[in-house]
Amino acid sequence: MFDIHTGELSLSTVFLLLTPLTLLIQLLLCFKVKSLTVRLAPAAILALLLADFLVQMFLAGGMGGIAYLIFSLWVLVLLAVCGIAWAVWGISRLIKHIKSK
Repeated sequence: MFDIHTGELSLSTVFLLLTPLTLLIQLLLCFKVKSLTVRLAPAAILALLLADFLVQMFLAGGMGGIAYLIFSLWVLVLLAVCGIAWAVWGISRLIKHIKSK
C-alpha cells in the first residue's frame, strides 16, 4: 500500500492520530468557547491549507502533483471531521432548546 515514511513515523499514522484529535479540539471549542471566530479557527485553517494544496497540485508537475492531491484529500477529511463536530454541537443545542420549552 502507498505510504510515506518520515523516519520511524508513517504519514498514515500521523493522519490517523490527527483525525480524532481534530474532532476533540473542534468539539471542545464549540462547547466551551463563546467567540465564533475562535470556534471557526480550525475549520478556517484547514480550508486555507486545502486551498493551498489544491493550488500547489496544479503548479507542481509529475509525482509532486499526486502528492499534493493526496494531502488535499487528507485535509478534506479533516475538514469534514470539523463539520461533524459542528453538526454534533448544533444538534445538542437544538435538543437543549427543545427541552427548555
